Amino acid sequence: MKEKLQQFGKAMLVPISLIALSGLFLGLGGALTTELTMTSLGVNWDWYSTSFLFDFFSVIKGLGSVIIGNLGPLYAVGCAFSLSRKEKGWAAFSALICYFAMLNTMQILLNAQGMAANNTSVDALTASGLTAIEASKIAGLYTTNLGFFCYNSGVFGGIVVGCLVAWITSKFYNTKLPTALSFFAGTRTVPIISLVSGGVLGILFFYIWPTIGGFFTNIAGFVSESGLVGTFVYRFIDECLVPFGMHPILSTPMRWTELGGVAMVDGVRVVGNSAIQLAQLASPEPGKLLVRAFMGGAGIINFALYPGEALAMYHCAKKENKKKVAGLLIPTIVSTTCFGVTEPILFTFLFTAPWLYFCVHAPLAALGEVACEFFKISIFQGNIKDWIPCFLRPEKNYILPYLWLMPIFFIAAYVLFRFFILKFNVPTPGREDDVDEEDIHLISKDEYNQKIAEKKAQDSINLEGNADNGDSEDIQLAKGIVQALGGKSNILDVDNCISRLRIVVKNGSLVAPDDVFKKQLKALGVVHMGEKAIQIIYGPAVAGVAADVHDVLGI
Repeated sequence: MKEKLQQFGKAMLVPISLIALSGLFLGLGGALTTELTMTSLGVNWDWYSTSFLFDFFSVIKGLGSVIIGNLGPLYAVGCAFSLSRKEKGWAAFSALICYFAMLNTMQILLNAQGMAANNTSVDALTASGLTAIEASKIAGLYTTNLGFFCYNSGVFGGIVVGCLVAWITSKFYNTKLPTALSFFAGTRTVPIISLVSGGVLGILFFYIWPTIGGFFTNIAGFVSESGLVGTFVYRFIDECLVPFGMHPILSTPMRWTELGGVAMVDGVRVVGNSAIQLAQLASPEPGKLLVRAFMGGAGIINFALYPGEALAMYHCAKKENKKKVAGLLIPTIVSTTCFGVTEPILFTFLFTAPWLYFCVHAPLAALGEVACEFFKISIFQGNIKDWIPCFLRPEKNYILPYLWLMPIFFIAAYVLFRFFILKFNVPTPGREDDVDEEDIHLISKDEYNQKIAEKKAQDSINLEGNADNGDSEDIQLAKGIVQALGGKSNILDVDNCISRLRIVVKNGSLVAPDDVFKKQLKALGVVHMGEKAIQIIYGPAVAGVAADVHDVLGI
C-alpha cells in the first residue's frame, strides 16, 4: 500500500512542476498588463496598451494561463505517465484520448438534456429567477474544457483518467491477438481500450458528478466554517506528511478544487485556494489576495522556523565542529528561503530525532499558519522565488504582521530546539562523539550482519565505480547508487521529485543499509515506504543525480 501511495504522490508532483513557473508568468504578465500598475509606475497607458511590450506581456500572462486553466488534462497525462511502469509514452497518449472521450460523452448527454454553455452561465441562471449564490453553485458544475461543454470534473477527472489508463497500460500493453487482428495487438490495444473507457467514464460522470460536485461544495462550506481549528489541523497534517512525500495528496485538492474555496474573479468562478490567489494576482481589479489560502504559514516555516532550528543546531554543535556545521546548514537555509526546498534542512534532524519534527516543528508550523490567518496575511507561497510576482503587485498583498510573527516564531523554534537537543543529548550535526560507541561495546548478531552487509555493499560499489577510470565522479556516484539498490535487475522504477530519488525495487532485502547511502553515496537521508519503495534524499541536486542514474540504467 505504501509503495502505491509513494507512486501516487510522485504523480501528483508532475503537473505541479510547472505550476510555480506558470504562477510567475501569470503574476508578471498580469502585473504588466494592468492599467493600475502601469500608471502607478508613471507609464502612459494609452501609449503602452497599444505597444509591443503590452502584447509581449499579454503572451507571458497567456502562457501562465495555459497551465492553470488546463490542470485536468495535465493531471490525466501526468498521472498516466508517472504511474505506468511500462510503455509510458503510450500511456500518456492514451490518457489524452481517454480524457477527450470522457468530455465528449458528457457533452453529448448534457446537450440531449437541453443543457449548454449559454443556458447554464451565472447570468442565464439569475435571469431565470435564481439568486446569485444559487446560480453560482449550479453554474460551477459546468465548464467548457478543451472546447467541450461538460461537467467541471477538473483535477479529479484528470486523476481518475490518469490512474485508469495507467492500469489499462499495465494490463494490456503486451496483448496477443489472432494474426488477422495483429495490427491492433500489443501497445496499440492500450489507446483502443482507453477510448472505450473514456466513453464509460463520461457516462458515469454524467450521472454521479452532480452528487459529487454538491458534496465538494458542502465540504468547502465545512472547511470555510471550521475556522482556526481547521487551519491548525490542515497545516499540522500537511507537515507530518512531508517526510513521507505524501503531502500532495492533501494539498493538491485544497489548492485546485472546491475543497480550497470558491470565488468569483473578474466574473469567472475559480475553485481552489491557489487558483483563486493566482487569478486575483492576475486580475486588474483592486483587492487583496485570498487570506485563507494556507500560504502565509509557509513564510513562517521557511523564514522563521527552519532558520531558528538551524541556529539551535549550530549553537549545540561542539566548538571544533561549528565551522563544518555552518557550511552544512547555511546552504540548506538558502535553498529553503529562496526556493522553498525544505528537505535538506528537515532531514538533518528528522532521522536522529523524529520526535523533534513531529512534536515540536509540526505544531509550531500549525500555530504559525493560525497566526497568519488571524492577522490576515495575504501572500502567495512562502519563498522568494514565488514571491516575485507578488512584489510586482504590492497592493494585492498584506504581510506587515510578518514583522513581529517571524521573530517570535524564530525565537520559539530556537529556544525549544536548543533546550530539547541539550536536554536529551540529540546527536544533531556536530554533536557526534569523536569515538564511535560501536567500536567499544559488544555487538549483537544483527549488528554484525549489518556491518558485513555494509562492507559487501561498499566493496561492490567501489568495484563498480572504479571499473572505468574514465567515468566522471557523477557517473561513479550513479553506479554506486544502482549497485546499492541491488543492481540493475533489482530496480523496477526510478524517478524523482524536487529533492528525492523515488525508487521501487523487486527485492528490498538486496538494498544496502541506509548508512551506505548516507555515508558513502552523499545522501541526506533515506525513507522506506515499505519493503520495495525507497526515497533517497539528495536535495536540490536530485535532478542531476536522477539523470545520471537513468544513464547508468540505460532508460
